[in-house]
Amino acid sequence: MFPDAAPRCHVIPAGRADGIPSVLYFGAMSAQDPDAIINELRDTISNGQEWYPALMQAVREWPLSEEVIDGERFVYMLDGEALDLLRLCERLALSIEDLVPVDELLALLANDRPPGGVARRDLKELVGHEKYRSYLTFIYGVLVEEMVVHAVLEDLRKRRRTCGLTYYDGDLDDAYSYVYGSTQTELVDLYRQDKGIPRRSRMTLTQMKEFTYWLFKLRLRNSDKSRVASDTKRALTVLHRYTAKRAMQPL
Repeated sequence: MFPDAAPRCHVIPAGRADGIPSVLYFGAMSAQDPDAIINELRDTISNGQEWYPALMQAVREWPLSEEVIDGERFVYMLDGEALDLLRLCERLALSIEDLVPVDELLALLANDRPPGGVARRDLKELVGHEKYRSYLTFIYGVLVEEMVVHAVLEDLRKRRRTCGLTYYDGDLDDAYSYVYGSTQTELVDLYRQDKGIPRRSRMTLTQMKEFTYWLFKLRLRNSDKSRVASDTKRALTVLHRYTAKRAMQPL
């Protein structure tokens, strides 16, 4: 199940004005070397310490914003602002999967369930203020934003039923137009133009997350504060309902 060879990886270069490539790092250039962080993570677990706090310490120290591993793009910081924590954990797990119980690792990566009695409230202390703040940005900018359209769609359906339109089945484009002022297709086209993504290429899961974060920033720019707060509140209700249902499901 575990690879014999270490994954081949290289860092995505970020173009500079002088044409010299630079590495994409979190914020300012970090003195921490990714290989050194991974070696320390493995040593810590091998010496008998709990793997989850050790993993979060590696997250805290991790300097790269994105990289490519065996041809797969791993983006950890969307737009340099929003930390995709589980994606970074997935990347670090490639280096420790031979040291960690498989069921515990799968519970974290597939269901966002830390092992044992580790509480989510301890996360800020484990990853540090800067990474935790970026993680909250991801929560609101991606996870909550994904629910904004669904919350509005639920509300539109309720309104139609109240008006006697029993068989109305609201379309997603109705919700997208209500929230963002354009249909989903129109928004995707705008996003592709903005990011230079070929129109006919299929968007990856990472690009879908980046698109959602792009929508989040679009909504903040174009909507008044009371509207943003109202839509976000409804989205949080939907997200809490979803996560509660998910938590009750067996692994």
